[in-house]
Amino acid sequence: MLTDTHDLETPLFTSRSSKIYAWEGTKLLKLFNDEVDPNLIENEKRNTVEAYTKGVTRVQCYGKITIGTQEGIIIECVKGKTLISLAGTKPAMVFKVPKLMAELQQSLHATHTTVIRSYKEMVFSALDSSYLSFLTLAERQNVIEIISQLPDGDSILHLDYHPDNIMSDGETATIIDWMTAARGVPAADVAATQYLLSEGEMIPGLNKAVRFTLEAIRKQICKYYMKAYKTATGMTDEEIAKWRLPFLIVRLGVWHIDSEIEVLQHKIKDAIHRSMKG
Repeated sequence: MLTDTHDLETPLFTSRSSKIYAWEGTKLLKLFNDEVDPNLIENEKRNTVEAYTKGVTRVQCYGKITIGTQEGIIIECVKGKTLISLAGTKPAMVFKVPKLMAELQQSLHATHTTVIRSYKEMVFSALDSSYLSFLTLAERQNVIEIISQLPDGDSILHLDYHPDNIMSDGETATIIDWMTAARGVPAADVAATQYLLSEGEMIPGLNKAVRFTLEAIRKQICKYYMKAYKTATGMTDEEIAKWRLPFLIVRLGVWHIDSEIEVLQHKIKDAIHRSMKG
């Protein structure tokens, strides 16, 4: 058993919160950075187990592991590439990805859970984060009233649903990365995806050419994904818009990405003031 991260091979992939390493057989080690909240790691383990049990992902979780000072989870390796990678190398995929995303997400939302945490509780918890301390007492109270009036729900929501979290081998596709999953109403998840595809910061470290290309691709995907999902379900823009403020709060309070903090604070203030005027 490894006791130090220096004993690990070169990571296969690096994200903001973790590194992915090859593990025994067909497994992977997802090792989280030291600053990641242990509760989020526990959430990912529980969420992944529940999603696999309910048949909405092919990613199986085999439990947690500690290496040195870092915690990780052992998961099954899913063969293939992310949809954003496929879209970047095969332009025709740009027209197929939105429909596939909408279909996969509809299946996800048709699956119900009592195990995964409540999204509204997740929002209230994020509101207590120090990153939301910039809000005045009146603004905070307004947010509490807004969130309290929103519907609950028991559909599985991913809340980080975008083409980089969907793996495909060309024949089948599956959703990965369940850290921020919750239970609630489908419109909340659609609002999250809409934000991620149109406003969210892309993975750091990309060169300008790649960033420009991927930015153009994801905005096209967003446009057609939204159309496909709304057409198939009858969901309205008004239903989706109600969940913008909650996701902005979660994005800041849970992710708190340094380069997004100031922008998100401005967007949250704007959303609150709009609701107070409305």
